[in-house]
Amino acid sequence: MKSDVFITGINGYLPSRSYSVDEAILSGQYDRERALTDRFTSVRIEDDLSSPEMALRAARPLCETEDPSGINTLYLTGIHRHGHKLLWPAASYLQNELKLKSRTRAMSISQGCNGAFVAASIAFDLISSGVPGEHIIVGSDRFSGSAFDRINSDLGTLYGDGAIAIRMGSSKGVYRVLCMVLESETGLESMYRDTKTSVEGPGDHDVKSSKRAYLDRVGRKGFNSLFVPALHRLRSILLDQVDLASSPAEYVVYPNVGAGLSAQLYAGAISDLAHRDMWEFGRSIGHTGTSDQFLGLWELNRTGNLSSGDRVLLIGAGNGLGLAAMVVEKT
Repeated sequence: MKSDVFITGINGYLPSRSYSVDEAILSGQYDRERALTDRFTSVRIEDDLSSPEMALRAARPLCETEDPSGINTLYLTGIHRHGHKLLWPAASYLQNELKLKSRTRAMSISQGCNGAFVAASIAFDLISSGVPGEHIIVGSDRFSGSAFDRINSDLGTLYGDGAIAIRMGSSKGVYRVLCMVLESETGLESMYRDTKTSVEGPGDHDVKSSKRAYLDRVGRKGFNSLFVPALHRLRSILLDQVDLASSPAEYVVYPNVGAGLSAQLYAGAISDLAHRDMWEFGRSIGHTGTSDQFLGLWELNRTGNLSSGDRVLLIGAGNGLGLAAMVVEKT
């Protein structure tokens, strides 16, 4: 018999400083024409805390309000450097600071921007199959203080700093998880891979060159021929588990990517499954690596925009290509 799965707690951390698109244009850092295509309004910038420290800010309240001894696994996800010595295990830092038991499995998951959903899928499968214990999934990225240019290192997206933490278990919580599905299209992994390996250096943070080279080879048509079917496979699996076609969710939360690159593809495949989206929030904070969708859910939770029984659809995506969908229901 399968157990119900709940998000028993959710908390986010966003730095207070915003850097507006208007400021970036005036400084010459951001092309005005590209800004009109991307349609961001601002990004959040962290000036002091490292990525693991932001993660701790997000996760600590989830261990202070409830007994942390029941947590079996902590998953730390991110797409960028943690700011300390390369071999330092940041997940163990969180395990120590959160006072989790010595037998807690603390691990970092690196699977692009879909990392938090990969972690959530592992937790979902373990909980639903009756394995005792709870799980904390943490996502955190800070792009300040590195060679990564949050405006220009990638195409079609601006990057913001932030962190999120969710606690999952079988005890009734703030959201019941109705389904958690993954899909992939590994034919797109080369979009983020150079044609040959290179020594470590500043070029590691140049995401757009491999993406441009890929698009030069196959064109937008070639990209769409892989990406769009993968989205529709995800949609089909999702609808097999939750009937959103006749009873759409209140909200859908997409990755916070620019409006001109792949956002319209998400909307084309998914938008009819929800009454509204969280783009106004997303475009004000930027793409936060692995945290976008859960930050959107946290924003809905803390602003009181949901009533009991309301459902939220979260769509995840990450280079690889990994896709994910989670449907939660407010308890």
